Amino acid sequence: MLMMLAFLVDQTQQLCCPLFRATWHKMGSKRELWDRMRSLFRDFAFKSMRMLYEALFYGMKFQPPIILYDDD
Repeated sequence: MLMMLAFLVDQTQQLCCPLFRATWHKMGSKRELWDRMRSLFRDFAFKSMRMLYEALFYGMKFQPPIILYDDD
């Protein structure tokens, strides 16, 4: 049932979301799109799928982490 639900959501995105379609077109293949989505999910917390699609479509600026050293 969960696989069918995931398939339904995927098909709905393909039909109704122009940002999803543009991002998919930019990535070149669905496999590349899902690979990039997975990699962003591992490292970042997005408030919405729109934020995720915008990050993929427009790109993200990464800043190096701030490392605090203990001088004691």
